[in-house]
Amino acid sequence: MGRFFLFSAVGILVLAVLLFFPIFLEADIHYDMNRKKFGFALYAYKVLKLIGGYVTTYPGGIALHISPKKAILKPYSGMDSDRKRFSFTKAFRIVSLRLTTETGAEYLIPVSLAHTALRSFFLSVGGRKEKIENNLWLTNGDELRISLNLVTFFNLFILLGALANLLKEKIKSLWQKKTKKSIV
Repeated sequence: MGRFFLFSAVGILVLAVLLFFPIFLEADIHYDMNRKKFGFALYAYKVLKLIGGYVTTYPGGIALHISPKKAILKPYSGMDSDRKRFSFTKAFRIVSLRLTTETGAEYLIPVSLAHTALRSFFLSVGGRKEKIENNLWLTNGDELRISLNLVTFFNLFILLGALANLLKEKIKSLWQKKTKKSIV
């Protein structure tokens, strides 16, 4: 009887750790308008690189180059249907944000408005003002370089809650369609 309680307690402890242990993701993004380069990297816990590479365009869409010999092609025609699918981004909590923009006078006003909007968005979703850093550097010439470092976290409990809400809404919409068909 004692082993059963031991294994039950260990199982419950492992399940609790898996559900509630935070998983931190860090994204580094860099865009250079003049060189037409857009690079990205996604890390787990700042050390484990999950994916990284650069983005280019091709005549029918966007290509994500994730290794020297491998690229993921996303046609423009399929992007609208991908956008309408369920998004787990609501389950992510933003921990910190660091944005550095180097621009010439030509892009100064739109970039400063984007910085203000991004800061407002960060604070509205619950971010702390100590965890956001906006740097706007004015340079001579036609330049636009953007570097972004974003740290988020989630856990499996939050993801399962978002999945449960999605399933609830799908069942609700199917139920409403079925009742409308049976009434008519």
